[in-house]
Amino acid sequence: MEPKRPPGDHRRFLKQYVEEYKLGTYFPEKLTLLAKSEPVSFQWLRETEHGSVVFLMSASCSACSMGPVQEFTERFGVFHSCVLFEGSTEAMEQQREIYDLDMPFYLCDTVKLQSQLKVGAVPYALILNKLGQAVGAGIFNDCEKLEQLAAPLIRVYERSLAQV
Repeated sequence: MEPKRPPGDHRRFLKQYVEEYKLGTYFPEKLTLLAKSEPVSFQWLRETEHGSVVFLMSASCSACSMGPVQEFTERFGVFHSCVLFEGSTEAMEQQREIYDLDMPFYLCDTVKLQSQLKVGAVPYALILNKLGQAVGAGIFNDCEKLEQLAAPLIRVYERSLAQV
């Protein structure tokens, strides 16, 4: 079990002022994750049955705990997830192993992503419906906050279960 962080502790690690993410925005089909690298396709985020969550994390951010990511994905495994991770390959693999995360991880430069996603903060989650539109977005420091951000997606999913 991870130590509980003081409320608001994650805010100290915002790289700059964060504007409210524009909901309804489509996640890009391709992202250039690192300088001098080819764009990577994220088309699969628009081809999910129930939606997806994109986590932006950094090895250099002490508020970026994979614990909430693990807890959320265990509870809501029906949503596809991926992690855009700033750090070394070794740090990324270590996080995957420690938290037993079975989802795609992509090494990235958050400065490079900022111009494409308009997100300048970590830890950050983008909640996407099955069309790849953002229905929730924001910084998080625990699973409860992730559930609040993903509430629109969770409600639609739970409604679909009730209709079966």
